[in-house]
Amino acid sequence: MSVKARLGRATMVEGVKDVLAYARAAYRGVVRKRARPARGGQAGAQKHVLMIDDLVPDPLFGAGYPRAFAIVQSLVAAGHRVSFYPMRSSPADIDRMTTAFAGAVLFHPGAGARGLRRLLWTHGADVDSLFISRPMPMAAFVQAGWQAGAKAGGRAGRRSAQVVYDAEAVLAPREARRRALFDTRWSDQDYQAAIADELAVARTADAVTAVGEGDAATIRSVLDAPVFVLPHPVAIRAGTAPFGDRQDFLFVGRLTGSSSQSPNIDSVTWFLTAVMPVLDSLIGTGYRLHVVGRVESAEIEALASDRVVLHGVVEDLRPLYDRCRVFVAPTRYAAGIPLKVVEAMGEGIPCVVTPLLADQLALDPPQPETAQPETGQPHDVPADRQAGDAGARQFAEDCARLYTDQAAWQAARDSGTAHVTRCFSQQAFDTVLHDVLRQGDRPRDAQGVPFSQSIR
Repeated sequence: MSVKARLGRATMVEGVKDVLAYARAAYRGVVRKRARPARGGQAGAQKHVLMIDDLVPDPLFGAGYPRAFAIVQSLVAAGHRVSFYPMRSSPADIDRMTTAFAGAVLFHPGAGARGLRRLLWTHGADVDSLFISRPMPMAAFVQAGWQAGAKAGGRAGRRSAQVVYDAEAVLAPREARRRALFDTRWSDQDYQAAIADELAVARTADAVTAVGEGDAATIRSVLDAPVFVLPHPVAIRAGTAPFGDRQDFLFVGRLTGSSSQSPNIDSVTWFLTAVMPVLDSLIGTGYRLHVVGRVESAEIEALASDRVVLHGVVEDLRPLYDRCRVFVAPTRYAAGIPLKVVEAMGEGIPCVVTPLLADQLALDPPQPETAQPETGQPHDVPADRQAGDAGARQFAEDCARLYTDQAAWQAARDSGTAHVTRCFSQQAFDTVLHDVLRQGDRPRDAQGVPFSQSIR
């Protein structure tokens, strides 16, 4: 069974529309000039890197694309020559991103798998490293059957370009949690088969990147290749508003589809129906929930009220980050890491998250494993959706404590910014990305496989 059939949902963002009134502020001061010296690299180590993804790396698309933007940004700042092939795009997409990177990146028009094959066979010989994100683009690359011509010291006909598979997020654990909530729970055999099927496309990769340690451990259990943890870099913004100048709760996320298919919609629905009644009993009803993100869901629109404010897409979130007292991420099934939580912590707003997200972000003490020894399946699935369940009450109590206790609020804020500084700094991100590309310089055997892999 194919990856798409097993996971029930492609990773490509569907229904993306041209953003005609695009937020220039989203990029203002963000793109670093290509002429700057490489931060983590060495002189003479510059490469031609071809990135392949479902869509252009537009931060406003969400779904991991802010991280894709950061990868391109880091490569350009390090002095590498970067080209980008989206599997699909519009002319407006290409123009917008070309402008965003000030012409430092060559964006090829997206023309699907056929266009990728044509690009590889006509211009691939000039590429040193391919950075391929998500399962569908990687599957298209494998199906293209491309092998670059040999470079100096190589053997004719052997692929010499480095291939890096950016898993972005391993989807099978999320699907297992979703099924436990809304569908028939997978058997352990089905779960293991789904992971193997999802990662099968990456068996020819020279290196793999993941957004968190949990995903990295899953990948290492299936693939015999170096795995690097490459999360999203976030800067700390100092000088945000103090406790007394804030009120209300904030949620950020794209809201399209239904609860059974969208983690964000399930998050908001669960918070409003299960958590909020408990929270009202603890702190009263004098607060509101601000929901930011594109809303294309009748389920969410029906929940709007004087106390639930739907803002839609907000180009600059800083005023809301400074206005609201607590950021909530009541996520019950998800993949990868919650970038919105990392960004919120970097903006100085304390966050309340579910145990799932705390585990993904390594906020709790290290756990022995994110899967049960008996079944291998995720163990952190909430038991039910009732307002009185233990998970909803605990989430409400955590929200109430941070909302009413200034000392607890400040401690959570300090802990969050420290965690971002330690784990999600730009320097750490650049260093890992440099190490990934350096993996491609290791000697290879006669079959074109790095010796570190061929001797395993």
